[in-house]
Amino acid sequence: MTDTVRIVQFYPVELGITGDRGNVRALQVRLERAGVPVDVVHVGIGDPLPADADILVFGNGPLSAMRLVADDLRARSAELEAFVAAGGSLFSIGASAELLSEGVDLLDGEKLEGLGLFPFRVARTRERNVGYIIADTVDGRVIGFEDHASRWMLGADAVPYGAVVAGKGSFARAGGVGDEDGSGAGEIVRRGEAYASNVQGPALPLNPQWADAILSAVTSRRGIEWSAGEAHAHLNEYADGARAAIEHLIHSKDFRTIGL
Repeated sequence: MTDTVRIVQFYPVELGITGDRGNVRALQVRLERAGVPVDVVHVGIGDPLPADADILVFGNGPLSAMRLVADDLRARSAELEAFVAAGGSLFSIGASAELLSEGVDLLDGEKLEGLGLFPFRVARTRERNVGYIIADTVDGRVIGFEDHASRWMLGADAVPYGAVVAGKGSFARAGGVGDEDGSGAGEIVRRGEAYASNVQGPALPLNPQWADAILSAVTSRRGIEWSAGEAHAHLNEYADGARAAIEHLIHSKDFRTIGL
């Protein structure tokens, strides 16, 4: 086994419409700036999953794209379950997170079967949540953009990763009374080192602490020495500037959310 970290992006053509390549790039660049070699592999419909994959990244797309990849993804169910159960790192956004859930209830009554990697179910809604979002997590504050028409119903074993400070979020969070917006909302579900979220942007370039939490888990599991340092300072500065601008917008009286 080499020190090369292998990042796999699933379905980059079908599920890659919200800057999802940026999440892959953020992980890749942060590793490379610390001297860790990286191999990025794209896996499309029918392509095999590399046996030595370290991080799986799934992106976002419309319902039509979800239908296109659904059968191929379900055929990988056992393989993906084994990967996550063994502590593998997985990052999924939007449509892919829904496909990795227990299933999606569509507005016309159709039920789209999910893989059940994450213990929640999705209900599509007529109300669309569009705007900036802030959620506090154990790894720091996550800031980004949400654009979804869905609510997640968490199962008993679901682990919420973020408490929404501003924005709508993806699910109701137990014990969330007293949040700044009064909603008790949550964002991001975590299972081991796997994450499901509706935070777009892309999320990881804007939230280096989240990217570093993923990379720390990967390199620790592989026995690779890695840590963020001076080589990442400029990346962090850019992220800090963008994050500060978003927080200013969110908390100003002139802007709270975008309504459709």
